[in-house]
Amino acid sequence: MLIEIEKKSQTYRFEAAEGEKILYAGLRAGVPLPFECATGTCGSCKARVNEGDINEGWLEAPGKENFKAAKREILMCQCVAQTNCNLTVPSKIKAFREDDLIPDHHLGTITQYEKLTKDVLRFEVKLPEEITFHAGQFFVLQVPGVEGFRAYSMVNYAPSSNKLEFIIKQFPGGKLSDWVFESDRSNDEIEVFGPLGRATFHPDESMDLFMIAGGSGIAGLMSILEHGSQVNHFKNHRASLYFGVRTPQDMFFADRLQAIKAKFPNNISINIAFSIEPPTEEQLAGADGINYSFGMVHEIALPAVEEGGEGTIHYLAGPAPMVDALIRPLVLDSKIPADGIRYDKFN
Repeated sequence: MLIEIEKKSQTYRFEAAEGEKILYAGLRAGVPLPFECATGTCGSCKARVNEGDINEGWLEAPGKENFKAAKREILMCQCVAQTNCNLTVPSKIKAFREDDLIPDHHLGTITQYEKLTKDVLRFEVKLPEEITFHAGQFFVLQVPGVEGFRAYSMVNYAPSSNKLEFIIKQFPGGKLSDWVFESDRSNDEIEVFGPLGRATFHPDESMDLFMIAGGSGIAGLMSILEHGSQVNHFKNHRASLYFGVRTPQDMFFADRLQAIKAKFPNNISINIAFSIEPPTEEQLAGADGINYSFGMVHEIALPAVEEGGEGTIHYLAGPAPMVDALIRPLVLDSKIPADGIRYDKFN
């Protein structure tokens, strides 16, 4: 189907394949359509249908909470064109940056399926070809029998790779997490679309890193730490990671974090906050080089933020309420400029 996007100064045209979401078709064609989550929760990819027939997909999508059906307002990440369509997008369409990567659809196979804790598991998706992505980006995943895509950040990083590593936390009522946890999914096929997201790391920016993660939000920050480690970024730049989980039993990736810390002991600080149970005596002894504490991760991290944040990029990753709770004090109290904060808000 031919899709036209009307703006005052320009009309964008691209083709959508049968059954393809309009947002994905546009991004795949190199049109920089607005979005954040790409899965129906945020409302950033709002458009109005001027002409054409649309299958709206997920009618109860949270991102449509204030949409007006009479004006034919839609979420492009949920809608599929049934005919050629003409749309108006109210948000500003910003040009792709020079280093932006064009996303695409891929069909992969699940490998390396393993549980890390009782409710967190990791797996890899092996693709038929190598692709490129920035550290900190995410893909949206769709599995058999579960309608719609879900967003997950990659844990791994390589200049090009045919493997994507993910971690997934079991969420009560979450259809994709239920599917992943109900049995070993090794060798199952899975559809992925990406790479997506702007919470990215670029060594040539030559910045220090201040990173706050809650739960499985650590995934994208692990990719950033891996990239920085590969290029010896932390030989001359600092990185402070604050990672929050509930109890010592919920901790994962400790071995990977210890290895990165050991490689750059003077410039990397790893701080783990347990919100429900305090650290063990062994952890408090500090033999592994990691700092452990008891409390909410954002409350522990914020006092360590340097006012003004000059020379530092601040990365936020985790549940949307945690990200929202951090943005205001970073901007208003710590005077961090907007371009010094990076996050991708998806649920």
